[in-house]
Amino acid sequence: MNTQTQTILQKVKELAVLPQVVHQIINLTNNPNASARDLERLIGLDQGMSMRVLNTVNSAYYGMQRKIGSIKDAVVLLGFKTVRHIAMTASVFDLFVGKTDRQNLRRGKWWRHAIDTALCCRLIASQTPDLSPDEAYTLGLLHDVGKPLLDRYGGEPYERVEDLMAQGMSELDAERQVYGTDHAEIGEVVCLHWGFPEKLAYAIGEHHADHPEGLMDARMTALVVLGNALAHWLRHPDTSEEEFLFLLPEWVYQTLHLQPSQISALRVACESEMRSSPLAALAR
Repeated sequence: MNTQTQTILQKVKELAVLPQVVHQIINLTNNPNASARDLERLIGLDQGMSMRVLNTVNSAYYGMQRKIGSIKDAVVLLGFKTVRHIAMTASVFDLFVGKTDRQNLRRGKWWRHAIDTALCCRLIASQTPDLSPDEAYTLGLLHDVGKPLLDRYGGEPYERVEDLMAQGMSELDAERQVYGTDHAEIGEVVCLHWGFPEKLAYAIGEHHADHPEGLMDARMTALVVLGNALAHWLRHPDTSEEEFLFLLPEWVYQTLHLQPSQISALRVACESEMRSSPLAALAR
């Protein structure tokens, strides 16, 4: 790791902070005995979090006939898992807020893609044995968190990366030229610093992997590679299925025991999830 990378990583560790409630929500995710009451109590400890969850629940997207005034009512009406995911997603949002119109436009696209990928990863995991949909949602939500962190703390505006990409350079190569590191590496290191499970952090660091050799958890990495690819594909529908399969590393669907013929059905299911999930409202 070069000096430039170490400097950026140290700055990120010092300045990029997630609310403590996020870590506790992650622990709830991993506790099979956690109850709706536990979630209500946890969110209630953070007034800002409570307001964000209630504002989201009371948004026009949900079409509630009456105003929801408590986390308890939100949990009853929407369910434990939906409210938990809303709380986690709302916590991460501030990392994607910019100070200028151009930053907001760029980070807004990243934010929408983060939620798209989270929903795709969760759906894929729900149809794949031995993968946790809750962990998958977190993985998809955070997989590109290194981008806004580079934009904030890298010392150079991300526009320089975009300019190099416009000249034909790949995203990772452009980031390395500008910052001496890339968003995958930054995402992995900061997620470890935040205390997320190692397999999740390493999958974030490996989500552009071309092959499965040396991966800590090939299935988790394959999951986020596929979820990321499907989320991009659904926002760029002109790409044919043949082109998509050509660009998707073959090891990904082999690791997940998927046949190429199943990709089309997954695409339809993910499109429906992105259109109908209450969590999609947070991307707008």
